[in-house]
Amino acid sequence: MSAQPNWDNDALNRAVHTMWAARSQGTQSGKHMAAVEDLVIKSAIEACKGTPITFLRGEAATLPGVYRPRKNWDLVALDDDRLVFAIEMKSQSVEKISNNANNRNEEAIGSATDLRLAHKKGLLGRDRGDAHRPWIGYFFILEEALQSTRPARQQVSAALPTDPAYGTHPSYEDRYRLLCERLLENKLYDGACFLLSGTDPGAVVKQPDPSAGIDFGSFMASLDGYLAKYCANRT
Repeated sequence: MSAQPNWDNDALNRAVHTMWAARSQGTQSGKHMAAVEDLVIKSAIEACKGTPITFLRGEAATLPGVYRPRKNWDLVALDDDRLVFAIEMKSQSVEKISNNANNRNEEAIGSATDLRLAHKKGLLGRDRGDAHRPWIGYFFILEEALQSTRPARQQVSAALPTDPAYGTHPSYEDRYRLLCERLLENKLYDGACFLLSGTDPGAVVKQPDPSAGIDFGSFMASLDGYLAKYCANRT
């Protein structure tokens, strides 16, 4: 992995709390992540060094799939008719958290699997096959509150023994952190980021230890390193 950029944590904090403020007005517009997306785009432009990359957001950031006709991503970058990268950005408040957790996991796994297969089938532009492999990222912000950080009240059990990494009473923080770690470890995504943040404007955004590879600096270092190599070898 390339060296991590020197991130302005204040800028990240501001972007995350701008997201929470926008989210309080509703997520239907799909624009609540705009401030975080702006941070990623700014860094990507610098990494591209003048390469004419087009960034798409909202409804425009829709890509073809295999298991479904199309999927709307949150941030997509195109080089003419070639997909360069796609990022899924999610936030989770503690409201209805117990209803959404499994859906979030399944969606993350399915989206990456579908996009990887779409690439292999030549649906994502020129340079079909493994000559050019688009970078895929997963970015997740969880509200820090008692409901998300305390151990589960009921013991996790199944017909067979569960993965010891979850323990017996994993919190939602534990579950989402492990999700991001394993999406990265198993190469479903090239970059994954997990942030924990209270919704109060003064709350500090918390990140995992950089050694886990799912902090914001590691996420952006992976993307920027990919873009630098892509632009240097662009044909």
